[in-house]
Amino acid sequence: MGVLREVKRASEGASAPASTRPALTRVDTLVDSYRRLADVFHDVLSEQRLNSLLDRIADTLGDLVPYDAFTIYQTDEARRCLIPLMARDTWADEIMNDRPIFGQGITGWAVEHREPLLVNQAHLDPRVQVVPGTPPDEPEALITIPLVARDSIQGALNIYRLGEDARFTEEDFELAKRFGDAAALALDNAQIRETLELQAQTDSLTGLYNHRYFHERLRSELTRATRSHDSIAVLMLDIDDFKRVNDVYGHGAGDQVLVALADVLRGGLRLSDVVCRLGGEEFGIIMSSCQAGDALALAERLLERMREESFEPAGSLTLSIGAAHGPEHATNPRELVACAEAAMMTAKARGKKQAVLFDEGTSERPGPAPSTRDDVRSIAHLKMLQSLAGKLNRLNDVREIGTTIVNELRMLVDYHSCRVYVADGEDLIPIAWRGDLGPYEDEGAEELQSKFGEGITGRAAATGQSLLIPNALDIDWAVTIPGTDDVEESMIAVPLKYGPRVIGVVVISKLGVGQFDEDDVRLLEVLGGHASVALENARLYEAERNEAERAKESLEIANALLEFSREVAAAEGLDEVLARLVDLTGRMLTADRTSVWLQEAETGDLIPAAVCGNDEQAERELLQLRFSSEVAHELLSGGEPFVLDAREVAKLPGGHDIRGMSLALAPLHLDADRVGCIAAVAPKGHFEPSGRRMRLLSGIAHQAKLGIQNASSFQSLEETFLSTVEALANALEAKDEYTSSHARWITDMALEVGRELHLDAKTLKRLELGALFHDIGKIGIPADILSKPGPLTPEERAVIETHPELGERILAPISRLEDVRPIVRHCHERWDGAGYPDKKSAEEIPIESRVILVCDAFHAMTTDRPYRSRLPIEEAFRRLEESAGTQFDPSVVEAFIRLAPQSLEDHPV
Repeated sequence: MGVLREVKRASEGASAPASTRPALTRVDTLVDSYRRLADVFHDVLSEQRLNSLLDRIADTLGDLVPYDAFTIYQTDEARRCLIPLMARDTWADEIMNDRPIFGQGITGWAVEHREPLLVNQAHLDPRVQVVPGTPPDEPEALITIPLVARDSIQGALNIYRLGEDARFTEEDFELAKRFGDAAALALDNAQIRETLELQAQTDSLTGLYNHRYFHERLRSELTRATRSHDSIAVLMLDIDDFKRVNDVYGHGAGDQVLVALADVLRGGLRLSDVVCRLGGEEFGIIMSSCQAGDALALAERLLERMREESFEPAGSLTLSIGAAHGPEHATNPRELVACAEAAMMTAKARGKKQAVLFDEGTSERPGPAPSTRDDVRSIAHLKMLQSLAGKLNRLNDVREIGTTIVNELRMLVDYHSCRVYVADGEDLIPIAWRGDLGPYEDEGAEELQSKFGEGITGRAAATGQSLLIPNALDIDWAVTIPGTDDVEESMIAVPLKYGPRVIGVVVISKLGVGQFDEDDVRLLEVLGGHASVALENARLYEAERNEAERAKESLEIANALLEFSREVAAAEGLDEVLARLVDLTGRMLTADRTSVWLQEAETGDLIPAAVCGNDEQAERELLQLRFSSEVAHELLSGGEPFVLDAREVAKLPGGHDIRGMSLALAPLHLDADRVGCIAAVAPKGHFEPSGRRMRLLSGIAHQAKLGIQNASSFQSLEETFLSTVEALANALEAKDEYTSSHARWITDMALEVGRELHLDAKTLKRLELGALFHDIGKIGIPADILSKPGPLTPEERAVIETHPELGERILAPISRLEDVRPIVRHCHERWDGAGYPDKKSAEEIPIESRVILVCDAFHAMTTDRPYRSRLPIEEAFRRLEESAGTQFDPSVVEAFIRLAPQSLEDHPV
């Protein structure tokens, strides 16, 4: 990528830098900030158009984290550079012309490493680079967020605050990172949508627009022309004798010819003209603001170019072209196309390779053909119905069928509003509607809903008869849709019948009186026959699909619970089991807050054992709550999950904190008549009592019960095991009066040091066992050597130095202590490699052994031994510090001395 500018200057006359304003002006706490962030995610993700999305991202992020300048980039993976999509900056032109390179500049570094950066003095950062044409060394603070979606870098988002005192807080950084996740996904969705829309509008072979786009564009242009008293021309083109090309040269050569012809057509048009491939060898051209003469002139130019071109391998080709002029020849897109097609067929009948303008006489055909405009209209009707029937037969969704009817019907009948209803008992439910003018634009499902016998729609459904209404204002039993004005409009309502049953209604309307005729009614009736069959089939399919969905949902729940049980089973200890329970329950139910409640052993009170999703203040308050054993057993006497509504929740102690939300509770019946429960605050304030989440919660509760009981059993076994270990350690201590309580003191102190060093739970467990067993090998050392009052001989010292290896061999048969054996073996190794038995050094020595060595040495120095009296504690500290880096790990010594004063009060030597 090119050089990335990291330094910008605020525009003249701009408001005060964002760095001088509060970072968050609309929220009081970090929790409120995240709630605000959650609210804006939906707004950003719902934006569909890329340009609008970029504005939405810039505006929304500015509300969350005020800034002075903003830039967003898109990645070009092939060139390994960033392409600016938007810049709000004094130097926006310079930024938009730059192409930062991956790895160069602060932003390039962040993209290369996929790591968000907060740089509060960006102009002093050694990675900074300057965009050509922008001023260098201007003080600023920068947050740069790589945008990652589907595990791929989509781009980068930069925000700046300008000035000497400009800075972002860590809270700003966290909000920007979270917002970046949504922005990345939204950008990825928008780009995918644009690509799909382009593919949906484009012919894959020629790159021209396709049949669908042709009709949508023609409809739009014809509507515009009618309203503005403008004109529009349509050309229909067909390659003469193209079948011969495919038969002689093959379809591959035919495709090559079509691609070449597309290039010829593009080269002969105005910028405002639209050329489309309609299918096979047929093409269409839309010419806005054109008269018939202009259309014929273009057709002649194209014919002339065809005479000049050679299309390998077929050689020269000719076209037959038909032209029609709207709204003179037709005011409906399908009819206008039918007129142009009639002219094109006349051109073929007259000898091909020519252009013909439609009029009443252009009805010649190679065979029998209709001869009037009504016949042309009938052809258009039949083609539309044939196309629609095929589409409806391929659909299995009721609403998709309704939408298809609305859209396809618009291509043939010039309506202003169209609605499709399905019957549900006595109700008529709108499944699709479209209104293109003011009186119809605000119509929605709730306003359009009707009943059998009610108004024009309901009467068509109740009688099973089609209604042609010249003016709805003249109908006494018509019902005005709430919120709309009384207007003069023509209407047709056609019932959709499957056998004797009315299963729906199609209604079209148009402003003005007498806008429809009997032909339009017949068209809708024929359409209704196709639609009713498709809708009934879709309903049956939907019933089967719902059954399949329920089966699929059951399988998904089973798989989710299997994964849940695996996660819980992998937890070590009851505390970790409970922590995983609340976390996994929240994620699987998408619940805002979750908790697990268990009866306290001493009092029988029901208390929270683990909580998730609360802020610090709410968590502290929740952990103070408790319910008596009587209340617990009364509330949780049932076996299945249930929902407490908002009023019931508000009556609970602490319920005011979740007022207005429902609470799902899953009882847990444990051993010894103990009860507990899993509690979940519903997402968006509501749980469906019989919904999927409750079925899932029931399975979670069963797995949770097993997990808690297993963890409790394991904890009991663990306590028994540790008691056995301590008994063995005590047996060793009994052998040497000078080391009484030696192992327990070292164990307690080693755990303190381990926590200070932030060791994880598994390492602390190994440390505890290793400390208890670190001298177990001395069981095999003769008592006269172990308790000798004077110095040891070299031979005696050699015997003593075998005890770590002996300890490892003693522990070898116990599989539970496999991870502890290396700790016992190496607890007398030195940092400088001069220890025993393996002369290991530094990081080669297990961290647990290094901690034990420091604690063991301190205890040895500060207790009486057969060969010397104890040293003062201060002297022992001095000797530890003196030997840090030679005998001892310096970091362990530092942690030990930092803890020792308080720890020695709690655990005196």
